Amino acid sequence: MWVEKYRPKRLDDVVGQEHVIVHLKEVVVRRAKIHMLFSGPPGCGKTSVAYALANELGVPILELNASDERGINVIRERVKKFAFTAGEKIILLDEADSMTDDAQHALRRIMEKAEKAGSIFILTANEDWRIIDPIKSRCAIFKFRKLTREEVLKVLINILKAEDVQLKLTEDVKKALLFLVDYVEGDLRKAINILETLVTSSKTITVENIKMLTPPPIATRVLELAISGRLEEALKTLEDMYLQNKLDSHTTINDLYQAIIKSNYNPLVKAGLLVRLREVETAIRGLGCNPLIQLSGFLGSAYIYSTMGKKSEQ
Repeated sequence: MWVEKYRPKRLDDVVGQEHVIVHLKEVVVRRAKIHMLFSGPPGCGKTSVAYALANELGVPILELNASDERGINVIRERVKKFAFTAGEKIILLDEADSMTDDAQHALRRIMEKAEKAGSIFILTANEDWRIIDPIKSRCAIFKFRKLTREEVLKVLINILKAEDVQLKLTEDVKKALLFLVDYVEGDLRKAINILETLVTSSKTITVENIKMLTPPPIATRVLELAISGRLEEALKTLEDMYLQNKLDSHTTINDLYQAIIKSNYNPLVKAGLLVRLREVETAIRGLGCNPLIQLSGFLGSAYIYSTMGKKSEQ
């Protein structure tokens, strides 16, 4: 995959994040044994920087995706076993903000002792507020910024050149690439994946072909269905997508938030939806409630709020 093939090998190869790289170079020079928390939006380079740092230090790296392996048993068994083996190493916990609180507390106790064994923990998080304070206090925190349109576009063009794609940067091609860049909103990983799919399927780079690969997020689709009065269709769509693709509830909630903010809904409807979404987030994250039931309830609220909004306009 292109995202792996063109992953930065050295810190100097990383796009953007200069404010982070300058400090990590000091870590390399001093061989500092410090745990780190990389926080920032998706696709901005957090995981890539962790691998580049491991390459610079010349140490092995174990990656666990905490959103898939986020329970306390994984921390107690797999992570603890690796952390206390001899030798310098990096343990990368991707999407650590998806870990349960119990797992985070177990991890905190391991981190306290792991440095003596030569283990460095790097946690990545889209939202660092989900990481408990005892872990934050043991980490150097690096805030990654969203990549600019120019940075994402430059990487895409360089990849096309490296892949020897016979392409003239006509106005239509530039327009298509800019459409893709705007669609991903700074998520370089998503942009590369979409471009690879387009090129490997032998399709030309046009806005129309890119649109075929960039459907609106499921959150936007189901919200629009509920708001328009097609509640049963919205619920069925959500259930099908959730069961088939195991939708990540946190990503879905963030997509719903963006869809609401960018919408032209009646202000009363928009306010009601935002309050209800906050309640859903609290129920799923804080109380451990079933995400499908909570999100279905939110769609029911969306249908009710849209009806209220229409009546207020009459």
